[in-house]
Amino acid sequence: MTNDKLAAFRGIFTALVTPMHPGGDIDHDSLARLVEHQIRQGIKGFYVGGSTGEGFLLTSEERCRVLETVVGAAAGRVTIISHVGCIGTRETIRLAKHAEGQGVDAVSAVVPFYYKVSVNEIREHYEAVMEAVSLPMLVYHYPGATGVSLSLDFYEQLSRHPRCLGVKFTSLNLFEMQQIRARCGRSFLLYNGHDEVYLGGAYAGSDGAIGSTFNMMPNLFTSMYETVSSEERPVMAALQDRQAEANGVIAHMLRYDVIPYEKYMLYLQGVIAAPAVRGPLKSFTAEERKELEAFYEASDVLRRHRYEPNREAAAL
Repeated sequence: MTNDKLAAFRGIFTALVTPMHPGGDIDHDSLARLVEHQIRQGIKGFYVGGSTGEGFLLTSEERCRVLETVVGAAAGRVTIISHVGCIGTRETIRLAKHAEGQGVDAVSAVVPFYYKVSVNEIREHYEAVMEAVSLPMLVYHYPGATGVSLSLDFYEQLSRHPRCLGVKFTSLNLFEMQQIRARCGRSFLLYNGHDEVYLGGAYAGSDGAIGSTFNMMPNLFTSMYETVSSEERPVMAALQDRQAEANGVIAHMLRYDVIPYEKYMLYLQGVIAAPAVRGPLKSFTAEERKELEAFYEASDVLRRHRYEPNREAAAL
């Protein structure tokens, strides 16, 4: 892939939540509003149907409808990566073909999990998907969730495939990220996947980030990316302050269940209509909601990112 084409994939990508009505049905109106809000906040693109999007709690048809809503709302203004990963290769390919038909820019798939498969079988899984569609493929590396950690040799070999775009690296091991960069080269893109170490990932060589908390505070991270990417030497103290501001929210979030927390904050920000989640995820109790509302009112960064239809991106 040429440098001009790779440029469309460098930057901050929000791993979108999937808004739902209180009964658990998908709230497509809130999803479209979330997409518009994110674009106005300067996000580079979206990662649709991943862990944050409750992708594995949705049916395949729901995953297709969610992607269609995002593509329609984005209207070609940003880069869209569709997560199509499933346990089985056949269903992964089916979702990849649907994504290709929707005109997305790339697909992504988590490493096959639950069944114990060999490294060769994992490689064959990705190669089968890449042969089935003409889109670039982003590997989703998340050993904390899948229990599968792949070797540097695996990534070096897969990086030689002409349609392998790179890896969404959701691990705190930034040394490993640096090793992947050294082994696979600059045309194999690396995305930081843990928001709390975004700045470290940026200086470890990532080309951008795909993050969950970007739903709540997109412009904070896009401004950090722009500073890191500028030709001028970044003002490290200011960047560290921004990372600390984000980490204050993240540390509070980790006291609760992550996806219900993000949805509740988006609800308080006025971006989505309801903070509903689908079982087995649980909604918050009345006491927990009071705690979250108090934190939101005291959080300058979350309130700066509230939804206001006619307002430009928050100045940070």
